[in-house]
Amino acid sequence: MAETRVNASITDVTNNGTIWICEHMFRYQRSKGIFFYDNPFSFTLPVLFLQTTLVSVSTTTLQLILEPIGTSSFFPQLLAGLVLGPSVIGQNEFIKKWLFPPKTFYISETIAFFGSMMYMFLIGVKIDISSVTRTGKKAWAIGIFSFIIPLMLSLLIALFLRKTLLTPDKGLYESIFSIVFIFSTGSFHVTTILLADLKLLSSEMGRLAISSSLISGFISILWVTCLSTLKQSETKKDNGPFNWMTMSFIVMILVIIYVLRPIMLWMIRKTPEGKPIKESYIFSVFLMVLSCALFGEYIGQHFMIGPIVFGMAVPDGPPLGSALTEKLDALVSTIFLPLYFLYSGIRFDLYIIDAQSFAIVQVVGIVSSIGKIVGTLLPSIYWKMPFTDVLSLGLLMSTQGITQLLYLQSSLHLNIIDEQSYGNALIALLWLTGATTPIIKFLYEPSKRYLSLNRRTIEQSTSDIELRLMACIHTQDDTSSIINLLEMSNPSLENPICFYVLHLLQLKGRSAPLFIDHQPSSKKLNAPHSNHSQNIINAFRSYEKQKSNNVVVKVFTTISPYETMHDEICMQVDEKRVCLLIVPFHRQWRPTGVTESAQPIRALNRHLLRMAPCSVGILIERGTLCRNNPLTSVLFYSVGIVFIEGADDREALAYAMRMANHPNVRITLVRLMEPRKKNRNLMHRDPDGDLIHRFKVECIQIKRHDYREEIVRDSVEMINVIRSLDGCFDLVLVGRRHATESNLFSGLTEWNEFPELGPIGDMLVASDSTFDGSVLVIQQQKRSGVGYHDLSLDSGINTMQESITIVEVPRERKVWPIA
Repeated sequence: MAETRVNASITDVTNNGTIWICEHMFRYQRSKGIFFYDNPFSFTLPVLFLQTTLVSVSTTTLQLILEPIGTSSFFPQLLAGLVLGPSVIGQNEFIKKWLFPPKTFYISETIAFFGSMMYMFLIGVKIDISSVTRTGKKAWAIGIFSFIIPLMLSLLIALFLRKTLLTPDKGLYESIFSIVFIFSTGSFHVTTILLADLKLLSSEMGRLAISSSLISGFISILWVTCLSTLKQSETKKDNGPFNWMTMSFIVMILVIIYVLRPIMLWMIRKTPEGKPIKESYIFSVFLMVLSCALFGEYIGQHFMIGPIVFGMAVPDGPPLGSALTEKLDALVSTIFLPLYFLYSGIRFDLYIIDAQSFAIVQVVGIVSSIGKIVGTLLPSIYWKMPFTDVLSLGLLMSTQGITQLLYLQSSLHLNIIDEQSYGNALIALLWLTGATTPIIKFLYEPSKRYLSLNRRTIEQSTSDIELRLMACIHTQDDTSSIINLLEMSNPSLENPICFYVLHLLQLKGRSAPLFIDHQPSSKKLNAPHSNHSQNIINAFRSYEKQKSNNVVVKVFTTISPYETMHDEICMQVDEKRVCLLIVPFHRQWRPTGVTESAQPIRALNRHLLRMAPCSVGILIERGTLCRNNPLTSVLFYSVGIVFIEGADDREALAYAMRMANHPNVRITLVRLMEPRKKNRNLMHRDPDGDLIHRFKVECIQIKRHDYREEIVRDSVEMINVIRSLDGCFDLVLVGRRHATESNLFSGLTEWNEFPELGPIGDMLVASDSTFDGSVLVIQQQKRSGVGYHDLSLDSGINTMQESITIVEVPRERKVWPIA
């Protein structure tokens, strides 16, 4: 391999303090390998690979270690960069020689800045600018006060400390005001990342924090941009270049808004709904990012300004915004961004920091954080928010992150602050963020907002008042089965139903969750995002019109991460005072015979079983509820209830008794009893017996309904009875929980394939089951909605998505024999 060397290894210090280091220059940055007696670490490329590997592994390891205490992702990222930097591990001469040779700085710095540029671009992509117009007065007040009050308090403290402790020969004497301005800034991105780390994005506090940080973040960007621009203009006597730079920057913004954004909207219009966007469109957007960065650097602005502004102009969400984040997020966040934090650690020199300047900067950082808490506290108290929530929100608004780090590095680059002040501020960012986030995790529990003090069950509700039900829908395929189940629930003038529909969409290409009200009179309707739910909306509105005054249907869309989606659903359940929440099973039986499994949906269902402030029903639809359209045909349903004992079985029977008044529904109650319990029930009345007696009195007189009692002595006899249900019913209702110490369930719980369905539901739905009807597994609200520990829900779920193919042979439905 040919190579060119410049044989100079000279270190020279010029009069102005600039250090020049001459190194060997290689035409090729690759090593020949150790077998040719060539040291790979004498070349730039292998060293860069080593740096990337070490910092990525270190960051991931620290995140895994610190995640249980609630630290944000920023803390382990910055900590890994500082530890691997020259101030800690880099002090070792051997490591310094091979891991941080000066010749690698230029390449690693370039890649780090490229990674941070793409990261900030993705930040802009995830921001929904239009949400500023939907922000309420409370968020505006918190956003403004959380910026102004810390700025004023920090300035007062900085003036006092500067006058009493600092002398003009100290670098901090000039830098302290810039540090005050940076510590007082807010950041939308820092807040959303922290909320995602703490799994609070969908919480009530999380939504308020996102709106407030959006306001304070925009004020902060304008503030920092104006200050840095004024600082640059002070260094030049001629204002001509400065004016041209400002005009060019305005032109760039106008081009982004009126040229590039319309092009991206055209790309979205050319993409069929539900289809992925073309790769050529993604490539074009990537070229636009690079062009904006190049133009910004060309006119003298920071190279990140263009990509950030352009990112905010990209339409968020699918198909374009989500495609960009899916393709770039993992690579940028796990590879390029850790290199940026390593570069930040390289610029950090622990040994030039003196105690006095260190203490002053830490005091300024603490005062700034207290000021943000106070700025959040004042308007929150005015709106009478709970003190714990206010304190958590204030701590959340006071956290620092990568945005403040970028401000510090830009100030260091422009010589607004010196290296010692940079190091002091970096330490303050690290420990303030590391100390704040665990306190937030300890203080704030989102589930307390929707813990119901009243019983919200169908059994407890009376038949003469409006029944409130809610159903969750993941795809359009769930619509027909939910409408048929609603029809079976018998909405009528005597028994009206208010039915809420939540269309659940996974958060992609956005930072903040979104809740959309699709009522015609709602001002929150967001047309671009409504397209995903339009077919669902049309189907339910048609059904509502057909039923006139018997049923009221209200459709909503919630876009949030699956990890916190249960919080959003539970808050809506509590707000709407729902009695029964119906969610689809994670397996879906298609007409093609294919069963698809989406594990995030399974985890969501388990969270809802634990936390929902009402009864929960898991609907396993196997084609029997969507074979006909209730809007165009008259349907007849055969419904069975397997009743053993307990609150869940009573809830299932209470729901079935609502269905019994429907002229096209046939109810069959199958009660399984042990001999000893049959004799006991003859002596003592119990809630189970009382409800069954009501069923006999109210329903058996209607000839189409039936009651059958089976005496079973053990699990084998119970299994035989349940297997005899095969082919008899379109829908079977079962309770989820039963007394596991009973002989009927001996050995069954150990073999459950789906613990969230309980032993009976699992028996009907398991892979080896021959039952071909649909199943609704019901769990009655327990202890007024307080989350309880259920061992059956604690078994691990593989987060990998799986696809299972099952070939089903359609059979004619039998009639359950009447005794």
